[in-house]
Amino acid sequence: MPAAQWAVPQVSGEDQLVASWGDLIQDRHMADGGCYRFRRYSRLLWRDGSLSDLSGNSIYQELVDNPLNGGVERTFAPLLPEILANPFLRAVIQEDARVLHLRGDWQVGIHCVRILARPSRPGLPTPEGVHRDAETYTVQHLIARRHIRGGVFTGYDEEKRPVFHWLQLQRWDTLYFQGKLWHSATPIESDSDGYRDILLIDFVPLQDPAG
Repeated sequence: MPAAQWAVPQVSGEDQLVASWGDLIQDRHMADGGCYRFRRYSRLLWRDGSLSDLSGNSIYQELVDNPLNGGVERTFAPLLPEILANPFLRAVIQEDARVLHLRGDWQVGIHCVRILARPSRPGLPTPEGVHRDAETYTVQHLIARRHIRGGVFTGYDEEKRPVFHWLQLQRWDTLYFQGKLWHSATPIESDSDGYRDILLIDFVPLQDPAG
């Protein structure tokens, strides 16, 4: 649901973080052949309020959760080291953890995603349609919308009946997915060249982060 408690961190580094969306890499794992998605992905370990490095920049989704891109391991370009260490990004993660009341050890997945839209060539935030991410929690932060229409988020119940809609318009408009929420987003359209930039932070509990 749209976040009511989330507060933009008052620390340095926001401009550097936002500018990094201009350095994303085309997602080569799009089973629809689309070339409209750009991204980077890295992980951190959140341990009772502290953050440290965690290896891995691959994700796997079951086909039942993602009928388009599921069933295969997908490896993405990692965040640049200076972005992964960015104090504002780390403060965003800490704020998300605070709102979610986290305790213990959690894998934090950081997805920086840009969807492009061109005249007569819409961008598809969710080309797989209604799907779920399958992490315990996911937080979706809007970074930017430029020269686009659309991108309305819809959440569904277990029978895939719509339960809420929301359009993120301002930077740091934030959505929380608690549990395995089925969801989708409408295509984005542009009369020129436009894009929609999203920061996704997901959390998965770890029993043995060293294993």
